[in-house]
Amino acid sequence: MGLQIFYKICKSKLIFLMMLDTLSELWLWQLLSRLHPLVVHFPIGVLLTAFLLELFTLGGKRSELRPGIQWLVYIGAGTSLVAAFAGWLLAYGANYSASTLDYHQWSGIATVICALLAAFMLHRAHSSGRESDLNYYRGILTFSVLLLTVAGHFGASLTHGDEYLTSVMPWNYEAPSRGAPNELLTELAEHREVGTLEEPHLDKLNVAVRRIFANSCYQCHASDSDADGDLELDSKEAIMAGGESGVIIIPNQPDDSELMRRIRLPQGHDEVMPQKGKSLSSAEVELISTWIELGAHWSDGDIGIFREAEMALNKPTVPNDNPDIEHPIDHFTDAYFKEQDIEWAEPVGDKVFMRRVYMDVIGLLPAPEEVEAFVADTSTDKRDRLIDSVLSRDHDYAQHWMSFWNDLLRNDYSGTGFITGGRKQITEWLYNSLQNNKSYEQMVRQLINPNEDSEGFIRGIQWRGDFNASQSTEMQAAQNISQSMLGLNMKCASCHNSFTSNLTLDQSYSFAAVFADSSLAIERCDIPTGDYAEPGFIYEELGDIDENLSKYERLVQLSDILADEKNGRLYRTIANRFWARLMGRGLVEPTDEMDNEPWNQDLLDWLAADLIDYETDLKHLLSTILHSRTYQLPSVEVSEDEAGEQNNFVFTGPMKKRLSAEQFADAVSQVAAPFYQSVAYDPYDSDEADAQWIWYNSQENERASFPEPGKYYFRHAFDLPGKDKIEEAQLLITVDESYRLFLNNKLMGQGQDWRMVERINVTDQLIAGDNLIAIEGEKTGSVPSPAGILFNLKISYTDGENLVVSSNDQWKVSNKQPETGWEFQDFDDSDWENTRVFKNSWGKLLDFNHGSADNHERLEVARASLVHNDPFLTALGRPAREIVSTSRETEPTLLQALNLTNGKILNEVLSRGADHWMAEYGHAPNELVTNIFLSAFSRIPTKSEAQIAGNMLTQNPNKETVQDLLWAIVMQPEFQFIY
Repeated sequence: MGLQIFYKICKSKLIFLMMLDTLSELWLWQLLSRLHPLVVHFPIGVLLTAFLLELFTLGGKRSELRPGIQWLVYIGAGTSLVAAFAGWLLAYGANYSASTLDYHQWSGIATVICALLAAFMLHRAHSSGRESDLNYYRGILTFSVLLLTVAGHFGASLTHGDEYLTSVMPWNYEAPSRGAPNELLTELAEHREVGTLEEPHLDKLNVAVRRIFANSCYQCHASDSDADGDLELDSKEAIMAGGESGVIIIPNQPDDSELMRRIRLPQGHDEVMPQKGKSLSSAEVELISTWIELGAHWSDGDIGIFREAEMALNKPTVPNDNPDIEHPIDHFTDAYFKEQDIEWAEPVGDKVFMRRVYMDVIGLLPAPEEVEAFVADTSTDKRDRLIDSVLSRDHDYAQHWMSFWNDLLRNDYSGTGFITGGRKQITEWLYNSLQNNKSYEQMVRQLINPNEDSEGFIRGIQWRGDFNASQSTEMQAAQNISQSMLGLNMKCASCHNSFTSNLTLDQSYSFAAVFADSSLAIERCDIPTGDYAEPGFIYEELGDIDENLSKYERLVQLSDILADEKNGRLYRTIANRFWARLMGRGLVEPTDEMDNEPWNQDLLDWLAADLIDYETDLKHLLSTILHSRTYQLPSVEVSEDEAGEQNNFVFTGPMKKRLSAEQFADAVSQVAAPFYQSVAYDPYDSDEADAQWIWYNSQENERASFPEPGKYYFRHAFDLPGKDKIEEAQLLITVDESYRLFLNNKLMGQGQDWRMVERINVTDQLIAGDNLIAIEGEKTGSVPSPAGILFNLKISYTDGENLVVSSNDQWKVSNKQPETGWEFQDFDDSDWENTRVFKNSWGKLLDFNHGSADNHERLEVARASLVHNDPFLTALGRPAREIVSTSRETEPTLLQALNLTNGKILNEVLSRGADHWMAEYGHAPNELVTNIFLSAFSRIPTKSEAQIAGNMLTQNPNKETVQDLLWAIVMQPEFQFIY
């Protein structure tokens, strides 16, 4: 209620949000917000106590507890409201996981509402004395405690991580990845039975122990940190020296070693090690004991604790022991299947295959007539020809794959950094690269050593305000390149030596220094070390960076090193990403951890080497995978957890894939009505209709604000010479949200949908000399919101010259009802104000163009990959692209369910789709159902489906029943998944 009053006082959502931004930066706001964890525990304890005491009163017992319970409920309800307010302060502008924060916030709000309702019902029960009111109160209180538990779970997840509670369950207590110690112990035991262990075995044991230290101990006991107890575990000298408590290892005597005593203590003991994180597994403890027993051998070589993928790339020989197989990928798959004792399944049918190829390559559903022709084709090479045909659709290919590359290169059309100029798009460069099938080597070179169009990638985001050293633009460039191109996550090593890879802080800063204009000071966890980084590449075996070169020259050198054919990691990484895109899971998983072991190393190496053989042609890589029988295997359903398994995953075929946000929106556009009518980027954009959105210049507190709802009046006069030489004059107009247009006092058009551009030929209405455009525009609603007129008049003369009249800030506007005759030229508008140009909140309308589809290329539909992000696409998984995004969540969420079942945007699209289908087949319900099924599923409905749909529509379908049918169609798994 307080916020609503505050909002009404402000009278403007813009000012309201601006004031929130200002307040959120004040120390008092931040102090109050950080009281939330402290305040919230009080109502939790009070309400739980009230609930427990209430249990003692059941059956009319312990009536003396009633007054105390009453006050506990009242106090708990009131303080829960205070805690919720403090939580809102803390959440505003905070950097929490959006979905978890939403769950915590709304479950917390629901708890407050229920607690207040419980307090009200308890008061009512005391006043009325009715047992029914008391029972209602008890039920609501019970539900409040359940909600409190849910809110607490999500609160703990925000603070301690998603696995805070589940990680201690018996089935999760020891992570599956910790199976390696058991295998090594078995191997060592077998070798000890037959003789003395050789140095290679001792080296292997030492690496395994150091890996345990890195995973579990380096956070507190590493040389590049302020080591707890002066104990460092990352070098032989340090570990043998011990810490402030003395020596911790006595070689050959594990039972007398302090380290063994500490790691064998029960969890929760004051002296147990490690103190933070999970306890060591029994196998890990045994491995360390064995290491000490065998003398605590420490390898003298420069070894990596963690696995590193081989850099060199040699093209493996294709297995050739099955004469029935032709494709190289299938030979590798066949050999793998034999090892796993898996039989080849029959390829998918034509319709499934065609839909899979279309969605994977161009992100569109095949048209029913295309499906019919493909199924009817009896030639043996029709699938190969289909793949080649779809790959040749350059613009459709580019529009679909923009989403993949935008995620990977964190390129977007709006968001953080664009408002302040601290971020730059690479959209046009990227689209042209895809449309022209630029080689991957060229793309990499132009991203690392950029021109003006491609520099946005390594420029990164210049963050506003304070930010830590790991988010500097130089470090962003290093992180982005290492993750997107090399499958190497550098974020951990940007603050300290990595605990999950062999990367060090010095290596990260050395790589970041390549992009620096001056010396780059090294900071560990935002604390300067006093050292400065020398420019260098992560993998020195590929080449050195000359520190004496200028930044530009260093980038040239780096691009040569990175794109070199010797850099097998670069080409394995992109091959793995494309395999994951088509198959649902990478050969290496996660795709950002290329040091993990692939389930088929030879296949990965062959794909990368073959890509190089074909001059890094990415369409060739796609084509190679698509033409394989492996790609045509039936899809399998694999959970995210199963797909993420590194050691136990077994490939049996492509995974069933959920449509991405963009694929779903585009598919609905094909089946129902266009999801979007404007785009953020139009590859065919021209300057023919270079108009600006204009409206009344609303002001609040001497600052620009959104206009109030109501009618506004616009005028613009222009002089027209040479009327007799005009060949044609066409005007374009659209207004958010309704308008009436007058030209020289004659009503020329009117509309109520800004997405529909009206084209009007006004050749005969123009006059020599002064002409006047007058528009009555209206914005409905109850609160201020964006509004605008977009107008463009193009006058073409017989000599080829053009005169253009466009909406701009020189037009006149009034927010008051003018006197009669305001549409005439001689009306006095001297007291009217100039219009204000508004930021384009509407995107680029596809139809706002004087040309036509017949005489030049232009977008036929607004593909979702080219539009600004919106709540619908966000709900379906499109990332904000402030960081490199190489995968999207595939598991459905509550937010997705709400948008798909009751979302305003989807409902409006399906409503327009119902209008379209009614206009074409409203008189023939059976044909309507058949054609909708053909459009959505590439098949006719089954007998039972036709009966159900027929019952929905009856013999006289109306818009509502057709809309319900469309909703039922797009909710089907067959529509939402690629099989």
